[in-house]
Amino acid sequence: MSLPRSSRNLHLPNPTLGKPDRGSRPVRRRRISRLRQVLMGLLLVSAGIAMLLALLRLPSQLDTVLLVSTAIANLIKGLTLVGMGLLQLAGVLAVALVALLALLLLGAGLSRWLRALAPNSASQASGPREKRRGPPTFDEPQPLPPEFEGDPSLQWLQSLRDDGGGPRFR
Repeated sequence: MSLPRSSRNLHLPNPTLGKPDRGSRPVRRRRISRLRQVLMGLLLVSAGIAMLLALLRLPSQLDTVLLVSTAIANLIKGLTLVGMGLLQLAGVLAVALVALLALLLLGAGLSRWLRALAPNSASQASGPREKRRGPPTFDEPQPLPPEFEGDPSLQWLQSLRDDGGGPRFR
C-alpha cells in the first residue's frame, strides 16, 4: 500500500525570511590558488627541516643523556613522593576509623552498663520473647510432643530422662 504523492514540495518555516538581514551574506568558500598551495607546502617542509636540524645540533651543545636521565630520576622521585603521600593519608584514615570504632564501642558499653545497673528497668522484660513465654526452666524434664512419643529413634532420650543418671540438659 503506497501513499499518494503530493505535487507540492515540503516547505519548512524559515525565521529569517520575515526579517531581511543585510549584514549576513551566504559564506562562499574561496578557492586557494595552486601557486599559494605550493608555497604553503614549501614553507611547511622548510620549517620541519629547520626544526630537525636544530634538534641534531642540540647534543653538541647539551648532554642529552644526562638530560633524559635527570628527567627520569625526577619523575621517579615525584612518583615516590606521591606514593608516600597516599600511604600516609591511608594511615591517617585508618587511625581515624579505629578511633571512631573505639568511641562507638565505649558508648555501647556504657549504655549496656547503665541498662544493667538501673533498678527495675523496663528493658529487662520488654522483648517479644519474654512477653510470649517466660524464661525456659530446665529443672524438670519437658514432655515430648505427642507426635514424637512412639518414635524409636528418640528412645535413648527417654531412657536418659528415666535414669536420671545422664547429664542435665541446659
